[in-house]
This record gives sequence, structure tokens and C-alpha cells, in this order.
Amino acid sequence: MSFSLLSSKSDKKKSLPRRYPVIFPLAVFICLLIIYQFFGKAVVTPGIGIVEVNGVILESEPFVKKLRILENDPAVQGIIVRINSPGGAVSPSQEIYSEIKRLKKKKKVYVSISSTAASGGYYIAIAADKLFANPGSMIGSIGVIIQTFNVEGLMDKLGIKSEVIKAGKNKDIGSAFREMKPSEKLLLERVVKDTHEQFITAVAKSRSLDIDKVREIADGRVFTGNQAKDTGLIDDVASFRQTTEHMRRDLGIKEKMGLVYPTSRDEILDSLVDLESLLGIRKIVEQSGLFYLAAPLIENGLN
Repeated sequence: MSFSLLSSKSDKKKSLPRRYPVIFPLAVFICLLIIYQFFGKAVVTPGIGIVEVNGVILESEPFVKKLRILENDPAVQGIIVRINSPGGAVSPSQEIYSEIKRLKKKKKVYVSISSTAASGGYYIAIAADKLFANPGSMIGSIGVIIQTFNVEGLMDKLGIKSEVIKAGKNKDIGSAFREMKPSEKLLLERVVKDTHEQFITAVAKSRSLDIDKVREIADGRVFTGNQAKDTGLIDDVASFRQTTEHMRRDLGIKEKMGLVYPTSRDEILDSLVDLESLLGIRKIVEQSGLFYLAAPLIENGLN
């Protein structure tokens, strides 16, 4: 009886961190976040927000969230979108393009092209107020692609047969298990041409270029930064740091300037609990559809 009383008293004397080894650090972290939200922004110097677009573009929401974080930050006076992408799916590219067009009505938005801004990556870039690139950056690839595979011969050799039940004669258009019919190719060609025309129109309007001139170069070709400047696809040749200086001067910032890299709530949570590292989970994403994508640049490592 006396032992249990002693044990109970010793438990009560334990410090909070020892009694709540998980909850206590979490509570401290939350308090620090609250303090930063209330007081952190008050001491931040005028700055330029940076949003990075890297790799193949398959979704728009992560980039849109970061743009809106910077839009609502009073310390951020202008935004630079740093692009290193060979392109990606059509719809996400168009959504990011539309978001930049909307945002630049409130704050200046410049683009700094790193290694590549091709196809969908360039589609995003043309929405900005000004475009800058390195002399050797790969730019352009104004085109659209749908790519499918035909493994019918391989399936026959393996003795595997595909059975399809469908409603609508074109429901399995682009199937990898049979040869595409001429009528199906015609349908997809019309889709590609319409999407290509959307791209051409966006470039002509955003870059103030003659639409026929854009059509001449909208055959999937790429340009170096120097060539892109001569063609009117970008405004000037400049490194990332030089681009920040361009924006600083255009904004009239004379005092000390900071660069603001936004972090979304999802990224914070992911960094706290990295399930992929802890559990060995690997996310497999299958993507198909219409792409503003410079496929050869990916194959050659120029992304």
C-alpha cells in the first residue's frame, strides 16, 4: 500500500515534457506558429516573392496556393516565378497561366527561366509582365502532343486477350490493345489542333506578336535564350539574380530587400510527418491525356 502511494506521488512530480512526451512539443510548435503569424510579418523587410515551378506540370493547385499566399502577404511587393519545366498536362498549365494573369493586376509578376521553359512551361511564363532567361536556356516548343502505345502484337505472343465492354463507339479511343482506326486518329487530330490554336493565340496576345508570325514558329521547335529574345518570346537575357534586381528597380525598392519563399500548410505537415520515409510508401501516378510537353527534352535530360 505504501509503495503505490509513493509511486503516485513520484508521477505527480514529473515535469510536463516527461508526462506528455508527444503533446508538449506539438503544443510548443503551435504556439511558435501563432507568434510568427501575429508578430513575424511586422518585422519583415519589403520583399519579392519567389514561386518555383520545377519538372513536369501535372497539377496546378500547389503553385496556385503559393501564389495566393504571396498575394495576401503585405510585405511582398512583387513576385518572380522561377521556371524549370519541359511542360506538362494542358489544363494545369492553363490554370496556372490564368492565375498569374489575375494576380498581375495586383502585383508585378516576372518570370525567370532557369534551364528550360518549354511547351506548358512556356505557356505559364507568357502570363507574366516580363520574361527573363539565361542565354542558353531552352525556350518555346509551342506544340501539343498525344502519345499512345500499341502492344497488340506483344499481347498476342503472350496469349493475352483484352475484352472491352463499352457504351459509345469511341469510348476506348487510344487503347494500347488494338490499332487505332483512321476515324479515331481524325478525332484526336482535331482535338490537338484546337488545343494548339489556343496556345498560339495565348502567345500572340501575351507577347504582342503577330499571330501569323507565331504560327510560323509554333511547330514544336525550341530556342536558346538569345534566340528567344530576338524572336520576341522573352523580354531580355538575365540570370535569376539579375531578374530580382530588375524587379527591385521597377518597384522602387531602395532599402534592404528580402526574398520570400512561401510554404503551404500541406508542405509543413508533410515535412513534420514524412510517411514516405517512415513507411517506405511510394506514390505511383498514372497520367494520360493531352499535353503541352517537350518530350525530347525530358529524354535528353534537358528539364
